[in-house]
Amino acid sequence: MSYESTAQSPFERVIQRVPEGLRVYLAVLPVTALVGIFILYPIVRAIYSSFFEKDLLHPDEATFAGLQNYAQIVQNGQIHTVLVNTVLWVVVGSGVAILLGFLLGWLLYEKLPYVSVASAIVLIPWVLPRVVGASVWAFMFSGSQGIINELLVSLGIVDQYIVMLGDPSLSLWPAIVGMIWRLAPLFALLTLTSFQGIDEHLYEAARMDGATPWEEFRYITLPLMRYNLAIGFLLMLIYNIRNFSMIWVMTKGGPGYSSTTLPVMIYRTAFTDFNVGFADALSVMLFAVLLVFSYYYIKVYDRMQGETQ
Repeated sequence: MSYESTAQSPFERVIQRVPEGLRVYLAVLPVTALVGIFILYPIVRAIYSSFFEKDLLHPDEATFAGLQNYAQIVQNGQIHTVLVNTVLWVVVGSGVAILLGFLLGWLLYEKLPYVSVASAIVLIPWVLPRVVGASVWAFMFSGSQGIINELLVSLGIVDQYIVMLGDPSLSLWPAIVGMIWRLAPLFALLTLTSFQGIDEHLYEAARMDGATPWEEFRYITLPLMRYNLAIGFLLMLIYNIRNFSMIWVMTKGGPGYSSTTLPVMIYRTAFTDFNVGFADALSVMLFAVLLVFSYYYIKVYDRMQGETQ
């Protein structure tokens, strides 16, 4: 018996007995098991549960309901309000955060005075815990002590304090403002790294040819940043559409359903109304939407990778 064979561990001897073509599957088996337990199983379980009427307080008394929970989504009187709120939440929140983030990233790239201090300040909203940030904004929009009302009254925009978080026509907008404040730094960092990846000689050559700043932006900056911006936009949409904490901490989806988005409705349905089957059906609908955005994210990322190789 050789020294090499005696020095082998039991695990190595077992691996050597496995056909070479199967060893690669053994290498990914632990990760596959974890993905199956913590990702695939909950998804399959939620889809299965969506076909049953199930009360959270009596989970053993579930009865098969077929597509009734999905039909209830269409028939639900609040679903229109919830979907409109979700669209506003995603489109306005992501759109404004992208615009502000792009401007912040450009300012950081231009190395303006005190840029190091500005960079640290810009990162604060993103590094703060979500619940802490939401609580700060809830206090700022408070109807009795909030600084937002104080500013509006001081500037003469309103005559008296407005209970924005308690007004059905306004309650969603303070949460959108808080979400813009949190997401803009993320896009600013993405914009900054994208600017840093552009060869400065391209701008110098364009200036020598008489290009204006707008032409530099249109023909150099945007084309070279388009994939990074697209990926950032899709990440914003995916993050925003599933976000729960900002709205729940600030308004809990109220008054009524005036600030309820789809994730908040899922939570309220499951843990306030105890209707687990209907909550699972809503979760499956949200999962389908996220799958669409994820597909386009992967498609854009693969295209970007193909062009850089």
